[in-house]
Amino acid sequence: MMKKFLKWIISLAMIAGLTVLIGNYITQIPTVYNCYPGEEPENSVFYTLDAETETAGGSENSYTAKIKLFGFLPIKDATVHRISQKQLVVLGTPFGVKLYTKGVIVVDAEEGSAAVEAGIQVGDIILSYNNAEIRSNEELAAQVQKCEGTKQKARILRNQREQTVWVTPTETENGYAIGLWVRDSTAGLGTLTYYDPETRTVAGLGHSISDVDTGLTMPVENGTIVTASITGIKAGEKGSPGELLGYLEERRLGEVTANTETGLFGTADEDFAGVTYPVALKDEIQEGEAQILCTVGGKEAKAYTIRITKVNNNLSETRNLCIQVTDPELLAATGGIVQGMSGSPILQNGKLIGAVTHVLLSDPTAGYGIFIEKMLSAAE
Repeated sequence: MMKKFLKWIISLAMIAGLTVLIGNYITQIPTVYNCYPGEEPENSVFYTLDAETETAGGSENSYTAKIKLFGFLPIKDATVHRISQKQLVVLGTPFGVKLYTKGVIVVDAEEGSAAVEAGIQVGDIILSYNNAEIRSNEELAAQVQKCEGTKQKARILRNQREQTVWVTPTETENGYAIGLWVRDSTAGLGTLTYYDPETRTVAGLGHSISDVDTGLTMPVENGTIVTASITGIKAGEKGSPGELLGYLEERRLGEVTANTETGLFGTADEDFAGVTYPVALKDEIQEGEAQILCTVGGKEAKAYTIRITKVNNNLSETRNLCIQVTDPELLAATGGIVQGMSGSPILQNGKLIGAVTHVLLSDPTAGYGIFIEKMLSAAE
């Protein structure tokens, strides 16, 4: 009797374990796919994608598909985007960017101040104050001074949602104040990934430009892309990221159009020269040797060898590639991946597959990359 009971318990445990494994596998199956026109996304060994209907809105560039486990068991829906077979000019050159925000970002707030009492928090974006649009620190200060002690309306953006709060400024020796420190602009240096001759789009970084104090993606009102020059290197060490040292120049390259989690995008003022490569979709990427193009001195990009140690096919994420620097010359110069190399193009088998995005603090020779198709989707 006891043996039967134990067998029953073991069977239940095995079924429960198998159910958990299948459940985890299902949650990891991507729900967004890209493919070239006239083709379908590649099926997995364990599931298929069966096209159903055009996506709502009648877009010819996307459709919905049913993901079927083992080819017959429907488990969830997926969106498939058709993207053109691009030929892009691959860059790997340094650039500078000057960004001006849409509104001003609250980077610090005095405890017990008028703004805090009204509900304003660090990370909020003040869009307007006293019914006037705010684009700079000076504009906000000027509006606060107009209050004469009366309550004023502020329109803020928090977690992508607009809210209205009412602030009554406090009178001080120097006039009225609300107890906030805000930022309206930033500048930085990174690496350009590609130039698209068809759309005149230029892209870089592979991640967003975030506010240094809040960590939030900076909302762009306008900005310019300028030339930059690398003058030195602070090599990376375990626990301490390195950095490319350089300066922004005055020659304008283009206008910033978007600051997104997949990169910084702009419209080029003129054509970029360089070698043209075809784009690879994620299903074409393999673990193994690859190259990155980056500039660690002056303005000329050079190819260095890396190894792709893991490919994450989930297009809803941005850390798609785990990479390891193997090139002795680059390791000697930088210690691996350093700040400023974000956006460096990744090449494999004669195709552009992605861009460098982050370094691992625990190991500066390793880091992450984003699929180029992910950047292209954001550019559209």
